[in-house]
Amino acid sequence: MMIEVKNLHKIYNHKFSRLEVLKGINLTIKKSEVLGVVGPSGAGKSTLLHLLGGLDNPTSGRVFIDGVDIYKLSGDALAALRNKRIGFVFQFYHLFPEFTALENVLLPGVVNGASDKKVAKKRAEGLLEILGLSRRLNHKPSELSGGEQQRVAIARALVNEPEILFCDEPTGNLDSETGKQILVILLGLQKEKKMTQVLVTHNEEIARSCDRVIHLRDGQII
Repeated sequence: MMIEVKNLHKIYNHKFSRLEVLKGINLTIKKSEVLGVVGPSGAGKSTLLHLLGGLDNPTSGRVFIDGVDIYKLSGDALAALRNKRIGFVFQFYHLFPEFTALENVLLPGVVNGASDKKVAKKRAEGLLEILGLSRRLNHKPSELSGGEQQRVAIARALVNEPEILFCDEPTGNLDSETGKQILVILLGLQKEKKMTQVLVTHNEEIARSCDRVIHLRDGQII
């Protein structure tokens, strides 16, 4: 198994309320599997994705990636795991507006301390070319369409050649035709790179294209 989740809980405590978002999730994800996660708004889909990727701390429970209990790692070790082995694609892109498309894609390599900047740049340029953005390398996000920004975000997620890709509504802000193009790209990555993917989605076409789908409701798998 690439990912194993044991009795995962997430509770947010506020001054006058207590919100239990995840209620004892148990889940295994095989290497190279594309898993779809569907469910109504507020079901806990994004929270689950963030916990699988080490972006938030669970209230209780354990998450193993390739046999490693990620929440027993030090902060630096967990950050290194995220940067080297995991890629994230978010619904709202999270691109830095002051940087060009190429610079945005290069950022994970900078964080990772890429030893050979020429190699890193060549890889970033290659990814953007594959994604149809070879003429947009020096454009900033404000100069790109939504679909182009999402493709930049995908290139950024892939630049460190991760083993796992987490996508949170990757086509949620795109028109149907651009959404189909993004889906083709994501599924092509799985075939070419044998990359494990977890796709949170409301898109039925994406869900049908996954190897397996789980349904979340009220913080539980149903």
